[in-house]
Amino acid sequence: MSYAGSTEPIIRLINQKLGESLGQPVILEPQPGANGSVAAGIVARAAPDGYTVLSANAALIIRRFLVKDVPWDPFNDFTPIRHVFDSVGVIVAHPSGPSSLKEMIDAAKQNPGKLSFGSNGIGSAYHMAGEQIQLLTGAQLLHVAYKASPQAMTDLIAGRIQTAFSGYSNTRPFVEAGKARFLATLNNSRFPLIPQVPSVKEVVSGYQSPPLWGAYFGPAGLPRPIVQRLYVGISKAIAMPEVRAIMEKAGLMPATGGPEELAAMMKSDVEQLARIVKAAGIQPE
Repeated sequence: MSYAGSTEPIIRLINQKLGESLGQPVILEPQPGANGSVAAGIVARAAPDGYTVLSANAALIIRRFLVKDVPWDPFNDFTPIRHVFDSVGVIVAHPSGPSSLKEMIDAAKQNPGKLSFGSNGIGSAYHMAGEQIQLLTGAQLLHVAYKASPQAMTDLIAGRIQTAFSGYSNTRPFVEAGKARFLATLNNSRFPLIPQVPSVKEVVSGYQSPPLWGAYFGPAGLPRPIVQRLYVGISKAIAMPEVRAIMEKAGLMPATGGPEELAAMMKSDVEQLARIVKAAGIQPE
């Protein structure tokens, strides 16, 4: 199995349980290069026999908006197997910054371009969430792009930026230490581990969560019986209470979508991303 992403311990756990279900080991081969593009390329070129599959995140579809010549197509070169989880994204603020999402939006309207938000890069899901909030509310935020979320959090704690859009697991330790505070979740619903924190959708009319999913894919042409066998095995793993508990602690919400639901979600996400990218003027390199 080729893999790229920051949730490797969870994928290893799921693979272990999947291997037990299949009666054979599932070996993880981390391929983190080019934000998942290396792993995707390996699987896109693999034989559709079920022995090489991909664990990927939404960078699989986002990349097409950032790079002109992507060597594979997310819809034509892969077979969807299962939607595994949605990462919990959050907006956090420095203690001296806004105390609520509404306050953040109001401040960005009253002082255009003065209130900053950090993300893990131009075109990332977190950047797209910030752009969507601006488009829907008329707020004008200053985007500060970093190579990785921990860098954004470092600058937030130091007071060099006022807010950051990041993952729950990256931000929780700082919030617990009183160095930051949660303003909202970027998903369409609240997260059970922080039920007091509203979702952006509750505050911003028309908002939809950016693609924060993780999923399994096979090469194009993967036979349906193999897809079904892998789907059932992965589903059994995710349904285990100990697996679900570890996922939630890591800031991941277990998902339920099969091949058809995953394909439909990807199509909807691409349509949403295309609108945001056009409005934000993001150009592929």
